[in-house]
Amino acid sequence: MSTDTGLRRRLPAGIVDAGFASLATFAIGLAAVSWLDDVSRGVYAVFFTVFVAASLLSTELIFTPAEVKTVSFPTSERLSLVPQTLRLGLGPVLLGTTAVGGAVAATWSYASVEVLIPLAVTSTVSIVLSPLQDHVRRMLHIAALNWQASWVSVVQFLVAVAGVTVGYLVDVPVAWIPFGALAIANAVSLSVGFVVARTSIQENSRAVLRFWELATRGKWFVLAASAPAIASFVVVTVIAWVVSPEDLGYAESARVVAQPILVLAAGLTAVLAPRSMRAAMDGDSSTARRTSGVYLGLMGLGGLAYLLLVAWDVPINPMARIVPSAYVLPGLVALTIAANVIGSAPFLRSNELAGAHRERTLAGIAWLSSTVSVIGGLTAWFTGAYARPLSVLANGASRYAAQSRVLGTVYAARTSQTTANRPSGTGPTNT
Repeated sequence: MSTDTGLRRRLPAGIVDAGFASLATFAIGLAAVSWLDDVSRGVYAVFFTVFVAASLLSTELIFTPAEVKTVSFPTSERLSLVPQTLRLGLGPVLLGTTAVGGAVAATWSYASVEVLIPLAVTSTVSIVLSPLQDHVRRMLHIAALNWQASWVSVVQFLVAVAGVTVGYLVDVPVAWIPFGALAIANAVSLSVGFVVARTSIQENSRAVLRFWELATRGKWFVLAASAPAIASFVVVTVIAWVVSPEDLGYAESARVVAQPILVLAAGLTAVLAPRSMRAAMDGDSSTARRTSGVYLGLMGLGGLAYLLLVAWDVPINPMARIVPSAYVLPGLVALTIAANVIGSAPFLRSNELAGAHRERTLAGIAWLSSTVSVIGGLTAWFTGAYARPLSVLANGASRYAAQSRVLGTVYAARTSQTTANRPSGTGPTNT
């Protein structure tokens, strides 16, 4: 009971953290979809997709396995590992910047140089800083410093808004503003997060994390994360080429409006993930089931509330006035919100599979569901911009179904093993 009570106290901090972190991204996305023309919005959509994909390389190769490993240490020792993990992850972070070349190649035929160069430069810097900042915040959560992590995100949001505002007021060319403001915000908040982590160390761990040990496990996380990232890149490219960059721009606007659903998912996952991973490590299916139930229940309620608030272009909907381009195609926002709810359902189960040391399975499921996602994206020939949320929905539904099936066998096997290892005479007896 005390564990559940503590969890309920920490959940608001996780939501605040993810909320402000996502609001920072929302601010720069809002600037992009509001100030760029229809074609340039489509270009931005491609660069943003590549930014997300590239950030996954270092995150999944080093940072994710390091975070899973950190959960096994006493809480008081966890933050002392931060300098090690940042140093080990720097190389993959820099390697991830090469992905920007893919965005340039994909948009070269229809993007102007005045848009292409600023997006390439600023997205490259953001690819370096964003994974480092995200990792420090997650380590603060793992060390049970949930509110400290949320303050790092507050700083990120405030600096991002200031960057967008100042850029607009001093008449900086629009294409420099979105990723430029995000890069500055990540640099400042990363510095704050690192200082908080260093000053909050309670006890030094003598553990030494080694690159190749983490990378051996992390390669499966990279495969698992790269599959949906590649699928997303394929889908946005197909929409731009088969339909039009303008339609991709409408889909990008709808994505920005629907982003708060992913905010909620990230906030809940930040707090619940360590518990899910620990439950999977211990074979505790009861705790894992309760934790998953909390996550899915809150996601369902939050998704329904947000759908009713902003899905349609009605006078009481503030987003219809702020991002009118999202509502050009009827029902696109509603479908994107629903797709994000379904698409975020597998988030916590992925952490369970990581805790159960089923990285290979996690990667296999990701590639299978991403294939389904691409098939959904290929419907662009007759669904147009709606293909983007359809691909997200197809990915989430197929991924969650496969994960649930695998986890069922994992916990059943753990139960059977425990029963088999139980000494004779310890079970119930007939009298």
